Amino acid sequence: MIKEEFQVEDLINILSECGLTELEYQQDENIKIRIKKSPEPKNIVIKENLEVSKVVQKKEEPIKTILSTGIGKYYYENLISVGDKIKVGQDLGYIFVMGLKTPLKATVGGEITEITVENGGIVDYGKVLIKVKSTGR
Repeated sequence: MIKEEFQVEDLINILSECGLTELEYQQDENIKIRIKKSPEPKNIVIKENLEVSKVVQKKEEPIKTILSTGIGKYYYENLISVGDKIKVGQDLGYIFVMGLKTPLKATVGGEITEITVENGGIVDYGKVLIKVKSTGR
């Protein structure tokens, strides 16, 4: 019985780490487990959009975003920090999932104004990871 409890915890961890909303596990005819997670609210996306529009209204230098190119955990420790100057193509860390590291490259150049995910945080396709004050170069 204890072994089954650890398996359920492992399935819940996989569900969270990979950003899945549903996971099904079947060992034999007697053991079948289905775990569903309700989707997270979209309020965060609305807040990010409002912040971007406020910056545009202030007529400051344009703020560009660098988005996640995959699902997994984003690691950037000792590579970048707020205030760093970056160039297009520069390595900004990697997204780790199921033993694979996918590098994240800068799509814009400028100064990093915000890193929206903590090191090792879970990310999904299209999530804003880094905000950059574009230098236009």
